[in-house]
Amino acid sequence: MAEEGRTTQEWAKIILRRLVFLGGPLALYGAFIVFLWFVYPPEGGLLGQPSERFLIIMGLLIAYLVPPFGKETIIPISMGLGFPAWLISSGIILMDICSCLLIALNFDLLQKIPFVGGLIRKFTDGANKVRKKSPWIEQLSHVGLLIFMYIPLQGSGATNSTILGQLFGMRKITVFWIVTLGSILSTLTIAFGSAAVLDLWQVNPWYAVLAIVLIAVAVIVLAVLWHRYTKRFSPKNPACDCDTDEEDFLP
Repeated sequence: MAEEGRTTQEWAKIILRRLVFLGGPLALYGAFIVFLWFVYPPEGGLLGQPSERFLIIMGLLIAYLVPPFGKETIIPISMGLGFPAWLISSGIILMDICSCLLIALNFDLLQKIPFVGGLIRKFTDGANKVRKKSPWIEQLSHVGLLIFMYIPLQGSGATNSTILGQLFGMRKITVFWIVTLGSILSTLTIAFGSAAVLDLWQVNPWYAVLAIVLIAVAVIVLAVLWHRYTKRFSPKNPACDCDTDEEDFLP
């Protein structure tokens, strides 16, 4: 018998399961990076120095992980540099999916790893702030989390959405599908919008500028309307049943 009353076989299953949970998402995105290597192969052969295009797209995908960059900046920049919309969109969607899986399946382990644990706690603190600042997310439950994942706001994204889903007590599989759907919808929206603006630029740059202005105005109007709608979920609203005394979700 092994420690804590578990047999060696049980411990082997636990370790194997953890390796799959931890290595699976990393291997999945690693496979995509290998795919990019073949899409933009080195000039001197597959074992040569990375090509310039490969390094650029990898840099853009890495930048996606660093605030304040997001889909709304990385996708237009990538398409402006000549990268196919489907390629950069696939990379971003897959990164969101892998991030969700990595955090949801390994949250307890990640917070114990040096440096990584500090980042996880930082994201968790950020999620708590989002929860208090935007109570409508929790009030609208699954739809609220999907909207949060879809709208390209500072602090939104796969990482915070996954942590918020756990904070709300949602099942991991539910959070996974919400993050996946939200990522697909938001990425495609920005990709199609960017493609339309770039096409207009080819016709007449002023058309593209006008389109950007109209989009900005539409976003502002929608933001104002949404703010008015979500005020009903504010703890300051007597009609809201928000629980302001609920403890923070801390690892």
